[in-house]
Amino acid sequence: MPEKSRKLTVVSVISLLILAPITVMLSLSLFEKGSYYISAVAVIVLSIVPFYLFFEHRKIKTSEIVVVAIMIALAVASRAVMAYIPQVKPTCALVIVTAIAFGSNVGFFVGSTSMFVSNFFFGQGMFTPFQMLGMGLVGFICGLIFHKKSYSNNKILVSIVGGIICCFVYGLAVDSCSFLMMSTDFTLKSAAKIYLSGAGFNLIHGITTAMLLFFINKPMTDKFNRLRIKYGIFSLE
Repeated sequence: MPEKSRKLTVVSVISLLILAPITVMLSLSLFEKGSYYISAVAVIVLSIVPFYLFFEHRKIKTSEIVVVAIMIALAVASRAVMAYIPQVKPTCALVIVTAIAFGSNVGFFVGSTSMFVSNFFFGQGMFTPFQMLGMGLVGFICGLIFHKKSYSNNKILVSIVGGIICCFVYGLAVDSCSFLMMSTDFTLKSAAKIYLSGAGFNLIHGITTAMLLFFINKPMTDKFNRLRIKYGIFSLE
């Protein structure tokens, strides 16, 4: 693993395992109403910040900025175009392709930023941090899984795994927001109702993502790999 990627991993672990629990305890002691939601948002912010700091302190090439901007723009546009079809969004598939081609850190950045930017069209709200974390984690996890080229070239494997991660990881993050916002009693029964009510939407999202990945992953990653080699972009990923 490259030096900067190792540093990012260490910072992320410290943020999640040390700073996040401290923040949760402080918020629970300081706030009575809505403390669970405040705690959740605080943990999400601590999870996202290290990835943005990674890009902030990294020597970024113009070609890298262009590629990232294009993928974010495509992800945002694809979500906007399919606005009237619930859960049928190409955004997740584009984020996964980006992560496979350029690495997990870039996948997280593109995924989280695309949700933030697209919500200027759909509306910002308390759910925005959860969407950012969910889509960012989809890119990050897929980037780690398909780091080996032998895996990323398998269309069926990429489609199945990508669809499952989209369904469960992004779905869990968004449903967690609903649970924290809608529940007054934090019990297993109330949690089961909310998570099960979103299962159908998450399943549709995962299936459509898997279908789209089957068709776009290979041609797009081949082109991205040529760009990466020709211009030496994201060599640290």
